Amino acid sequence: MLPSATSLPGERRGYVDGPCGQVHYREQGTGQPIILIHQAPWSSIQYRHAIPLLAAKGYRVIAPDLPGHGMSNPPSGDPSVELYAEAVAAIINALDLNPVVVIGHHGGALVAARLAAEHADKVGALVTDNMPYYNAAQRIERLTQLSDVQEIKPDGSHFTDRWEVVRRIADPEWSDETVHLGLVTYFANGPWKEHGHRAAPAYDPQLDLDRIICPVLVISSVTDRLFPMGQMIVARKPDWDYAELPGGAGMVFERSSEWAAPILGFIASHAGHLTREVVADVSQHE
Repeated sequence: MLPSATSLPGERRGYVDGPCGQVHYREQGTGQPIILIHQAPWSSIQYRHAIPLLAAKGYRVIAPDLPGHGMSNPPSGDPSVELYAEAVAAIINALDLNPVVVIGHHGGALVAARLAAEHADKVGALVTDNMPYYNAAQRIERLTQLSDVQEIKPDGSHFTDRWEVVRRIADPEWSDETVHLGLVTYFANGPWKEHGHRAAPAYDPQLDLDRIICPVLVISSVTDRLFPMGQMIVARKPDWDYAELPGGAGMVFERSSEWAAPILGFIASHAGHLTREVVADVSQHE
């Protein structure tokens, strides 16, 4: 794959109708469905290394672009984690996927958790990859730190300016290819790129965590700034599985095999739960 590619060899692409119009997804493989939910301001291309890896292990991997990201229609108003979750639910319904394993990274993990809480009949297992677990004060602080500057400079320096910002604040393990694709995606998303960032701290997952009935794996990466939050989540939900990864937020980007190892083990250990009949029975009796 060329470093600048935004499509994957052998992938299929499609659209379904969602709560804000068309929702774009990319898909590869056959078998038990896995849905990968990206963080803001990325799109499904975030999983360009993980998708073929998981597909090669015998899974049908679907990665949507959340509304306002990638090639999905933007919402008519302010986006939210709840809205994003309904967009993913629309894909599950349209493709008749349930039960799915749903995996979300950073803000995408909030969307995955909301989906598991709101649609227990659709989600057979959940993986949260360095999910934000802010308290009320932290959510307010995070919202005040975000900038909605959208200036496009005539000399193109907005690209180099953004490159410098990403190199300063992102995981230092990110390759030049990852930074490049991140910038392409960032500017392609247009004015919705920071709206997605605002959706995460505006959402309080506390009540939804207690509504999740499927098996859950909490992943924390030791050099990720959100690392302590994974331990806080399992302190709140001690029956959930927990795994630590040796790197940071770049694990899924640059070290996909290491990132996938605990996930594949978790899915295998709960294979008996991942049938339509079992999920429907459990959800009806909760």
